Amino acid sequence: MDTLVQVQNIIAATLGAPLARVHPQSKAADFPEWDSLRHLVLVIEIEQAFGCKFALEEIAELDSVEKIVTAVQQRVKS
Repeated sequence: MDTLVQVQNIIAATLGAPLARVHPQSKAADFPEWDSLRHLVLVIEIEQAFGCKFALEEIAELDSVEKIVTAVQQRVKS
C-alpha cells in the first residue's frame, strides 16, 4: 500500500469520516471533526504506522493530506 493510501485510511479512521471524503487535496479545515485533539491523535497514529517522529514545531504544520504524505515520505525514504 502506498503512503498516500495509508495516510488517507488513517485520517478517515481517526476522524471517523468516510474514506471517500479524504482526498489528496483535503485540508484540516475541510473536516469539522479535525480539531486540535484529533490532530494530535492523528499525528500519533501516523508516527506509529510509519515508524517516524515529528518535531513539536512541525506538528501544527501537518494540516493537509498532502503535507502529511510529504513529511512521511521524507522520513521513510529508502
